[in-house]
Amino acid sequence: MGVFSAFHYPKWSMRRKLFGYMILLAAILLLALMAGLFLFGRFDSTERRTFESLDIQMEVFEKDVSAHFDRLAAESLHLSEDMTVFLEEYLAEQEITFSDLTDSDDNIAQIQDLMIEHLRQTLLQEDCSGVFVMWDTTVNQSVANAEFSRTGVYLQQNGYKNTDESILLYRGLAEVGKKHGIMPHRKWRLEFQTDQFPSFDEVCALSGLPLEKSYYLTERFTLPGTSEEAVLMVAPIVGTNGSFYGICGYEVSASYFTTYHAQPTKIAHLTCLLTSGGAQTLDADAGLSCGVAGDYYRTPNGQLSVKSAGDGLSYFNGDEVSYIGLTREISLSPNNQPHTVAVMMLRADHDRAVMKSFLQNAVLWALLLFFAVSCCLYFSRHYLKPILKGLEQIKSEDRTEIQSSVPEINDLFVFLAEQDRQHEESLDAVTREKQTVQQEKEILQSKYDHAQQVYDTAQAEYVRAQEELTEAKKELDRLAYSRKDEIDPDDYQHFLSGIRELTKTEREVFEWYLLGKTAKDIIAATGIKESTLKFHNHNILKKLGVSSRKQMLRYAALMKQLEQGGIADDTCGQAE
Repeated sequence: MGVFSAFHYPKWSMRRKLFGYMILLAAILLLALMAGLFLFGRFDSTERRTFESLDIQMEVFEKDVSAHFDRLAAESLHLSEDMTVFLEEYLAEQEITFSDLTDSDDNIAQIQDLMIEHLRQTLLQEDCSGVFVMWDTTVNQSVANAEFSRTGVYLQQNGYKNTDESILLYRGLAEVGKKHGIMPHRKWRLEFQTDQFPSFDEVCALSGLPLEKSYYLTERFTLPGTSEEAVLMVAPIVGTNGSFYGICGYEVSASYFTTYHAQPTKIAHLTCLLTSGGAQTLDADAGLSCGVAGDYYRTPNGQLSVKSAGDGLSYFNGDEVSYIGLTREISLSPNNQPHTVAVMMLRADHDRAVMKSFLQNAVLWALLLFFAVSCCLYFSRHYLKPILKGLEQIKSEDRTEIQSSVPEINDLFVFLAEQDRQHEESLDAVTREKQTVQQEKEILQSKYDHAQQVYDTAQAEYVRAQEELTEAKKELDRLAYSRKDEIDPDDYQHFLSGIRELTKTEREVFEWYLLGKTAKDIIAATGIKESTLKFHNHNILKKLGVSSRKQMLRYAALMKQLEQGGIADDTCGQAE
């Protein structure tokens, strides 16, 4: 109400008031527009949009990683079962035991020859960069460090396309590989070295568990003799009698993970990380990362400290570069600690997006404000121009030929002309009435003067009558005083005592007589009967000790004159 009352300030012109109302209307419309945009999420903050985009990307990446490693875990268990079948069928056919394979080149060669095609087909079918089988035996116990040496086959992809030509023999008998068209890796070795195999003892210890719970995901490590880094999904190979035969599994190299899990997204320089670590620190060197499909990304290195950035986001600060994003825990194996997946973007990109959003919003609001003010000025000016012109015309004396482009102004002109006509008629009527009143006033003044003369004459007569009355009163007092000696003092004292003996009614009748009233006047004034008045008259005369009303009135007049004239003392003295 304070806002609206401000527009009613009496010194504000119509233009200022209209401009104020239009600005207020524009502000209300802008606020309604802003509320609608906020309601439909059009004005979300950059942090909120970043969180929503990264959260969607997190869902995709988390599902991809979980599905990928769950498949590899399942395939590792199937591979373990298949290798158990291969081995036990071969041992049964040869009528030998597993321990007879040690230092037996022929048997080991035949076993590798039997399973290498299966491993190649598995490698071509599965989403991995390598597949291996390591038997818990060796072809030569006499070599140095034979206790760490284990025979087996390890096939790797050469490149990112799964074809027969891209498969290389990383570990195993070279003759067997060549026989099947698989060339040795440039870092080929005959056997595995368990001291270089990540978490070998932990995987061997899982052989006592049910097979479906015995798989394990190793930490990221560097493949011996190469610069390639990878993780292995490993499962033990356990015989039907519970014997431990070895281990098998699949390799996911860092380069394969980067290619396979490249994310289809519009977030520039997106970085996705699978690693170990807690809520405070992420070990980027121990994890696998990927970025945007068809674009480059900044590979995280070293330890990344995690700090909350608000709105569900976190800052990831490294030695070289900082990121902003989300983290979640994910379980990839019942025998591993939960891993952490992180989806993040360069903090510099986010800061630029924040500044860009701020500038865009500032420009947008500036344009809206400019547009609103311009529209208010334009419409108020063009709307008020004919009105103000009409008002100027209204101020003129002659309105008969006035025409305006505003119909309401024309109607106002007609109304004002009619008002002028009626005003003139009323003025003429008032003038005539004023003349009539003036004439009546003159007549009344004449009558008043005559009445004043009559009044003055009556007043003079009244004054003269007063003077005569005063003279008569003086004469009466004189006569009363002169005849007081004719009154018997004893009779007068009896008269005075008799007044006190009168009853209330008798005293009222007595007072009427003193006022000069006649018997008829007293009967009319009191409403008593004539006989009753005669009765009262008899009692009054008797009690006053007088013989007639004339004598009573004489005594009464003397009493009154004595009370008023100050001669009572003298009379009383004579009476004594």
